[in-house]
Amino acid sequence: MSGLLECADCGSGYSMINQERMGCSAARNKGTCPNRRSIKRTDIEDRVLSGLKSRLMAPDLVHAFAQAYTEELNKARKSAAAHRAQMESDLAKTERQIANLVEAITEGMFHASMKEKMSSLEAHKADLEAQLSGTPDPDPILLHPRLADVYARKITNLIDTLNDPFLRSEATEILRSLIDKVVLHADADEPNNHAIELHGALAGILSLCSGDLDAPTRERRIAVSPQSKA
Repeated sequence: MSGLLECADCGSGYSMINQERMGCSAARNKGTCPNRRSIKRTDIEDRVLSGLKSRLMAPDLVHAFAQAYTEELNKARKSAAAHRAQMESDLAKTERQIANLVEAITEGMFHASMKEKMSSLEAHKADLEAQLSGTPDPDPILLHPRLADVYARKITNLIDTLNDPFLRSEATEILRSLIDKVVLHADADEPNNHAIELHGALAGILSLCSGDLDAPTRERRIAVSPQSKA
């Protein structure tokens, strides 16, 4: 979880304060944060992995996920459609200008400057046509109807591979790609406990589940209920 942990009180990272426990870096190194609580590194890892496995893609969160994805996709498509429409309008205008120049030349109104103007218009037309051919109208992208099941199966497999020394590094990087950040809330009423808030990165989640979709980067967040005192 290195680099992903954040103190809810001040926004600083959490770092190791001894061989087993982690705490707010700002509180320990600068004294600028009131959060002096600490938590076992293994407890953070276990609870985050549990949250990834059983909470991040719960049915209600999948629904929210789909809504967020659809909103971002529609926004991106609307912007792309407007850009394409502008290029098509520009192309039509350029073609009219070329046609007008050709007509003027055929009627004997040729001037030397027309040759340069025609070359410029033809180049602009070719550029617009190339851009339009390279940005076809996107086909509909559908989320997997059993997205939560696909995610749960793959997460379980990834977590299982953490015990394999040959696959651990790759599995760890994939798991990290699913996490935007982990916010640690020190419990004022229970000094030895933390609440953990896991922010999932939708791009990584969708990539894990589908492998071929360009997902938005908006995040969702869930609370990972304390499973043990630390």
